[in-house]
Amino acid sequence: MDPQFVSSLQDRLQQLAFASDTETLQTVTASLGQQYYTTPACIPALLTVAKDCEQWQVRQLAAVELRKRVPKFWDEIEDAVQQQMREAILKAIIDESNDLVRHSLARVISSIAKSDIPNQKWSDLIQFLYKCCQSPTSAHREIGVYVLDSLFETIGDTLSEHLQHLFELFAVLINDPESLTVQVTTLEALGKMADYVDPDDRSAVNTFQGLVPPMVQVLQKCLAGGEEEFAQRCFEVFNGMLILEAPLLNRHFGDLIEFSISVGSNQELEDSLRVMALNFLVWTTTYKRGRLQKLKIVKPLVDRVMPITAQEDPEDEEEDSPSRVALRVLNVLSTSFPPQQVFPVVIAHVLQYMQNSDPMFRKGAMLSLAITIEGSVDYIRPQIGDIVTLICAGLSDSDTAVRRAACMALGCIAVDELDEEVARYHEKLMPMIFSMTSDSNPTIVKYATNALDCILESMGDASLAYLPQLMERLVALLESGPTEVKPIALSAIGSAAHSSGEAFAPYFNEVVARIKHAMALTGDDDTLALRGVATDTISTVAEAAGRDAFRPHLDECTQLAMQGMEIDSATLRESAFCYVGVMSRVFEGEFAKYLSYIAPQILQTLRMDESSAFGYDSGEDPEMEDDDDMPLGFNTAISDEKEVAADAVGQLFASTTTAFLPYVEEITAELIKLLDHFSDTARKAATVALFTFVRTFSKIASPDPWMPGVPLRVAIDENTQSMIKLVLPAVLRMWEDEDDKMVVTQLCTELRLIMKDVGPATTIEYADSISKHLLEIFEKKAPCQTIDFEDDEDMPDEDEMAELDSLLICAAADCVAEFASAFGDAFEPIMDTFLPHIAGYAKPSVAVSERAMAVGCLAEIAKNMGPGITKYAEPAEHREAS
Repeated sequence: MDPQFVSSLQDRLQQLAFASDTETLQTVTASLGQQYYTTPACIPALLTVAKDCEQWQVRQLAAVELRKRVPKFWDEIEDAVQQQMREAILKAIIDESNDLVRHSLARVISSIAKSDIPNQKWSDLIQFLYKCCQSPTSAHREIGVYVLDSLFETIGDTLSEHLQHLFELFAVLINDPESLTVQVTTLEALGKMADYVDPDDRSAVNTFQGLVPPMVQVLQKCLAGGEEEFAQRCFEVFNGMLILEAPLLNRHFGDLIEFSISVGSNQELEDSLRVMALNFLVWTTTYKRGRLQKLKIVKPLVDRVMPITAQEDPEDEEEDSPSRVALRVLNVLSTSFPPQQVFPVVIAHVLQYMQNSDPMFRKGAMLSLAITIEGSVDYIRPQIGDIVTLICAGLSDSDTAVRRAACMALGCIAVDELDEEVARYHEKLMPMIFSMTSDSNPTIVKYATNALDCILESMGDASLAYLPQLMERLVALLESGPTEVKPIALSAIGSAAHSSGEAFAPYFNEVVARIKHAMALTGDDDTLALRGVATDTISTVAEAAGRDAFRPHLDECTQLAMQGMEIDSATLRESAFCYVGVMSRVFEGEFAKYLSYIAPQILQTLRMDESSAFGYDSGEDPEMEDDDDMPLGFNTAISDEKEVAADAVGQLFASTTTAFLPYVEEITAELIKLLDHFSDTARKAATVALFTFVRTFSKIASPDPWMPGVPLRVAIDENTQSMIKLVLPAVLRMWEDEDDKMVVTQLCTELRLIMKDVGPATTIEYADSISKHLLEIFEKKAPCQTIDFEDDEDMPDEDEMAELDSLLICAAADCVAEFASAFGDAFEPIMDTFLPHIAGYAKPSVAVSERAMAVGCLAEIAKNMGPGITKYAEPAEHREAS
């Protein structure tokens, strides 16, 4: 090894470690990459610096750089030099006094082992680590268990062959009498080892379950000592174990829930520690709802969580706090369990809290009501008048925090499925909300304006009585209101236009002028947020006014939306895609002139790589990197942008038809890739877009009306058939493993609609596969229904379902009914499969909504099958009688 090379390399690393400006960082990094990291000689040189340099910062940097380069160069090092390095690094890690350097050296060892162990080299490594773990010196035990923990990331399969020995070793280390570091690192190693425990290996499962109590004791010790970082690492392990197939926590599940809620409720602890405990409950409800149901602790859990919602929140709305995470627990409980198990418990507390003299309890009541509406929409529909009365009490409360929370509750209840019901109470709500938009507190104005926006969306003609006063106030807020209120006021103007229709004409010109001004703004994030909302709102106004009224403004507004796409802002790109979707629907073929710009922008977004979107670019060979040097997770802003782009492109093709054909092939390929995306909403958007493509090809062909029956009685054109052969297999592959209920619900809906529009040609070749997936839904065996149930004992009673489960079943039933419409008398073999399952939902013990679904589905099938239904009539009568 050339001493001059080592000395020069150390000088460069010193410059890099202590650089204080970007130019130096870039210059030295480039020099290292071009002059030193291109040869295997850098491996022993970096190790020399990592063990011998006086400055620990340089030693750590050298170890980090060494680990990056081991995968590329290690096998090119001579055997004798490799052996010398193995011995040197083991000695160095024992002698090293700095924790950060030790950890970096441990990862070097792990990286070398990844290459050596499969090739039967470094056979004494594990023995060395065992010796360290059994050393009387705590620092050596820390090194031993930390390296073992790191090895699970590189040679976990090899280590898993020695589970019993590791169990015995970790059983000692988890109870280390001297070092909390040893205990926490052992807990983390157990968390990684959990990945390798076979669910069918009862002995290994039982052994692991026996280690759970001491693991909890380690966490308790961290909490008692205020060791926040250690506690967070422990909670991350427990959270990770919740998603494993092996039931490692089952034996102690009830105790873990009690422990977590006790910690979350303990106001003597730091808020950060309480937040971790409550987040464990969020994960538990998300991934182990079957176990929670089996233990019958949903009501006690709600009872314990509710008081936490009445505690103080930090001013920063983005900061987690116990009360905010407690609300998150309530939300996931409400969406995961049947509403009759959650909402009555919550509402009992809400009624009690609203009578409390402490405004924090009244605030907690309103927020708890708001957060549990999502999972209880159908359940509370008959009680909407009472709910509105409760919210009105909150809106008129003397305390600012309560009024703000009541505005949030109104905003939650006035969206989606309950919007029309809430709008009927406009005479009670509008005067209260309207007056609050003039409140002296900017926060109240913000939330009141948002609630106003939500209500306006569905008021229709009822909004006309308020329109003059409403527009005066909203324009004033847009002109001179608080910065955070302006985008909401602008959105509310769009809602007012949507509701009032032609009556909005007197305000049209002034509003369009103001919106175009906002669409041209540049500046900070707040300004760009207003520009994004303006881009969204102008399309809403255009749709309300109609193409003739808006045509004079189309070119200018589209140009502004396109210019927004060029600004480095995901929000503006999303807003532009929303604009494109709505405007293409309004102007149809007239919008085709913009495709040459818009289609490439959509394609660019669909092709973006989330994993490389963090501004991280080492300029090095990717083989020299591993997961620990890369940012964890993905860029969700890009995921959101892809979702919106997929939504827009379906509408764009449907509206511009043949003009869009040059872009179909490339975009279809990207949409099919999006079906495998990590984001459930992106997968759902891709599904809708792909079925829209099929429908649009059929529309372009202008076929004769399809006729029910198999084989096909009306031929389908070649282009539509080709698109079906691309889309259906891809969607069915996604369906095979899809674990999100809403994605599967949407998929069933799209299948129903495409059969209704295009006929049996869409599903004739895939009927068996589709029937299999639908049957799994009725049997509650689909992946999206079993992801959080470990065994049949954990499955809930079919007579009680969460509303998301009910939506899924209803969508599947509608899909079956459409099958009968498309296949006609050829549906009989499929009917034999589905009838018992659908009829099972019609029994008296099942909830009314599911019974109505079953009866409606059977009625539709009977109508669509015609005379073929006759043979099923007698058995159906017997079923109803029984």
